[in-house]
Amino acid sequence: MKKIINRITFVLAAVALLASCEADYVMFDSSKSFVAFPSVTTTIQEPGGPVAIPVYVVAVKGSPAITVDFDFDATDIPNAAVEGVDFNLLNDSKTLSFPEGWGYDTIWIEPIDNDIFEGNKIINVVLQSNSQNYQFGANKVNAITIKDDEHPLKAWIGTYTVEALDYASYFGPETWTVTTEADPDDLNNLLVTGIGSSYSEHTPIVGVIDQDAMTITFTSGSEIGTHSAYGGPLAIYLGDADGNLYEDQIVGTISANGDMFVDFLGIKFVGGVNDGLVWGVYETTWTKTAKKAVTVNPPAAQVKELKLER
Repeated sequence: MKKIINRITFVLAAVALLASCEADYVMFDSSKSFVAFPSVTTTIQEPGGPVAIPVYVVAVKGSPAITVDFDFDATDIPNAAVEGVDFNLLNDSKTLSFPEGWGYDTIWIEPIDNDIFEGNKIINVVLQSNSQNYQFGANKVNAITIKDDEHPLKAWIGTYTVEALDYASYFGPETWTVTTEADPDDLNNLLVTGIGSSYSEHTPIVGVIDQDAMTITFTSGSEIGTHSAYGGPLAIYLGDADGNLYEDQIVGTISANGDMFVDFLGIKFVGGVNDGLVWGVYETTWTKTAKKAVTVNPPAAQVKELKLER
């Protein structure tokens, strides 16, 4: 009987405790409404089509219609993009409309392609004001980078399928996907990512292009990433057919069509439990498969007729 009474007492106490707790709901009201970009940067390829930069209004359903004004700002930007020279704004005005009081509208930017290498251009698009005086979110400014496709090394910038034949033939031929991009600090360099891509997390390394000699040179000891299965960082070295590695530079040849050939490319662990282990020495044939990806957007002629549902 005593046990029954104790159980009843425990249940009643639990019910009373739950009844005394009120749900602490997170409430959203009009005072928390705001306007913002979803991100702070946008990258546009110079030969690409129109690119969309959305702007969001976060507000409760039934909020009044709102307009948002924006403008471009080149303050403190050394190589600033100029409207009408480097890009066109495809919107009819610099005012976005949100008739439902919430949702998103879009700023449409079309890059202007030319045959002159001027380097990447940057311009800030800034949210200036809105008709409901909502606060602006943290992402009030979006920095647009227009990537110049007239780089002197453009023939060798893009994506490669690399057929890698190991001289030791322990694992058979491998196929790597390697990407190259311009080094922003040196017009003669490429940033190369993905060597040994079938088995490593990638770190970009520098490849120096000599267009007179038609060569690409890598520095021995450059770390290419961390092995995804065996652990420990990997680095490249000049090798030989017997699996020996050397500190000399690795020099490959390049072709005018963008293809490359790098022989005696050695890879070994330079840390972790496998430190010093030679993974392989490869003969590598690099076939260019694509230029750097370009954002796909509607043709310019269709942009102004495009009606986005919110």
